[in-house]
Amino acid sequence: MYYVLWTATGNEEKTRQMIRSHVDPAYYSRVAIPYRKKRYFSSGRSSVVKEIIFPSYIFIQTEDIESFVQQLGRFPGFKVVLHTEDGYSPIYRHEEYILTKLLNNEDIIDISEGYTVGEKIIVTKGPLIGFEGQIKKVIRRRGLAVLEMNIFNRPTEVRLGLELIKEKG
Repeated sequence: MYYVLWTATGNEEKTRQMIRSHVDPAYYSRVAIPYRKKRYFSSGRSSVVKEIIFPSYIFIQTEDIESFVQQLGRFPGFKVVLHTEDGYSPIYRHEEYILTKLLNNEDIIDISEGYTVGEKIIVTKGPLIGFEGQIKKVIRRRGLAVLEMNIFNRPTEVRLGLELIKEKG
């Protein structure tokens, strides 16, 4: 199960390294910081950059959240595992499915490719295959697809890299 750890914005990688070096790996199996790749245009040149999708949030895969939190509390720094009054609760299964389907092994969502037929978007390559129905709009000049997904059990707009080759048909 995945739980969400909140830390200060800009400290995500530092917190991940602290977890990997100080928390016994028996208490977790993955520490994910979802990044997206996107094409960046400047002065007539394009390059690919990566950006954190959910600043301040780290996804922890563990079957023993109580022990993980106990280990985490031994080290300095402000970090909180999101919880309700009933205790720690993992993200929902459909959210976990989306997260694991989109991320590669390096916690990066690659740029997808596709084309349009009228108003319909067809994704031919990349992690957005199968998510076409969730694309609400495309920002062509920035190479981004705006998806509406349920994350943290609320509708959330997520911008992911999508290069549309050209319209067909």
